[in-house]
Amino acid sequence: MDGIGHADFELVSRFELSGPFRNSNRHRIEVRTVFGPTPEVFMSDFFRVQLGVVSRSEGHSAAKRSAYQSCGVIVAHDGERFDFSRKAAEHVLTIMLTPQNAPDWTRQPETLWQRAALAEKRVDAQEARIMDFSMPRAVPTELWESCVRNVYEPFIRMGMVLQVDIHDSPASDGGRNINVHGLATLREFDGDGFATRKNRAWNDHFRERNGRTVRELFAERLSTFCEQHGIDYNGDARSNAERDLPDPEPNLPRWNFEALKREGEMPEALAALQAHRARRRAWEVAQAEEIEAALDVTRIERRVRERRQRCLSPAGSAGAQARARDRRAATLRTWHRGSWIDAYAVAAIASTRYDEQRGCLWIDLKDGSTLIDRGDSIALRGRLTWQAAMETAAAAERHGWTEVRVHGDQAYKDAVSVAAMLRGLKVLNHELSPKARVELERLITEQKARQGKQTIARNRHESPEHDEGGLRKISSRELHKRLTKRTFVETTPLADGASPVPVLKPRCRKIPPAPAKR
Repeated sequence: MDGIGHADFELVSRFELSGPFRNSNRHRIEVRTVFGPTPEVFMSDFFRVQLGVVSRSEGHSAAKRSAYQSCGVIVAHDGERFDFSRKAAEHVLTIMLTPQNAPDWTRQPETLWQRAALAEKRVDAQEARIMDFSMPRAVPTELWESCVRNVYEPFIRMGMVLQVDIHDSPASDGGRNINVHGLATLREFDGDGFATRKNRAWNDHFRERNGRTVRELFAERLSTFCEQHGIDYNGDARSNAERDLPDPEPNLPRWNFEALKREGEMPEALAALQAHRARRRAWEVAQAEEIEAALDVTRIERRVRERRQRCLSPAGSAGAQARARDRRAATLRTWHRGSWIDAYAVAAIASTRYDEQRGCLWIDLKDGSTLIDRGDSIALRGRLTWQAAMETAAAAERHGWTEVRVHGDQAYKDAVSVAAMLRGLKVLNHELSPKARVELERLITEQKARQGKQTIARNRHESPEHDEGGLRKISSRELHKRLTKRTFVETTPLADGASPVPVLKPRCRKIPPAPAKR
């Protein structure tokens, strides 16, 4: 296809693992789908949500995550310093979202996460919750903040405080990769500090249906916001399997790659990963070919429609025909290669159509039955009627057959044989039943009587003045001469050797003069 390749851009979908891995920030799944057409066509409905928690047991802290999100420097409660200022180029905006009863110190990220960490006593405690999503590319920059506030509003009403940061970096397809990182607290407020006990109902809410409820909430609020602002976007929170995408590819622990470099032998997990990637590349190529084929079919169908629309029509309705032409007689004449067929001969025929694939002519009668004329046989489909029998014999006569053979049940053979005999066709393989013979004799008598009346009427109107067919065969001058007569006009004596000039005078009846008035 013109201008379309197999690897013009990648569509990246990320999903969190279910089960015990769903709370880990390290276990993130990326599904990359390669398409051929321009990225904006397929990235318009791209949806990504990442859920997780910041856990001390995995070596993470809320202060470290806050520094990563803000692309700056944050000091933890124990004095440890985290510096991610090297990523400052991709950071766009930091938004602090707080409920109405939140203290003022919650608006400072460093203070917020220091006190959140101090509220946790266990060495394997969870300090914060991660809620990330991808901003649709169609949303303009000036609407980013209002979109963020709309998406996270339900969690603010629950009593959470969120630090939200927007990152804008180049994507692998050449577009923009706009990621929204949200870091939420795990405890409600009690006065000027955090409550002594965590709200376990929040955990139940995020664990409901393995996080699908929260994902659907993100998709719904994001789609609603875009619809309200006239942006074409529809977020889909379904999993890869439900969207006919390949199985997700998990990120393996780093020690697998280190073992490969150290020992030179590929671990079993890495071998399975390579096989998975090979299958996924094959799937991506198949998807690209399917898209190309669909676009090819669309273009071909459009061209076919355009060619079928080639026609010339009158500019006004006055020049158009009131109804379609009657093609019944013309179709029969073409099929039988015969001479002119009058309209009265096809009065019982509703329509005719030629079946090019089967090489036969379908004759639909007005009584609902159908004749199939194959050239060497004439079959009946539908109920047997006298009209069907007569049209079967008429078709045989148009073929020029003089002798026929009839096959079928007794009623069919009797009816078609009688119709054929009335047209002068000889039936070789069937003897009429007594009832059919009586009917044939009656029909022959009626036919002879009808022909006698037609002969008398024809002799009565055989003069040229009354014979319409004869008048059509002569010219208008000859017709004028027949309706006029020659006469001579008496004038003054002619000169010597001259002869009277003949003139044409219409023949008319002399009207007597009116009586004189007394």
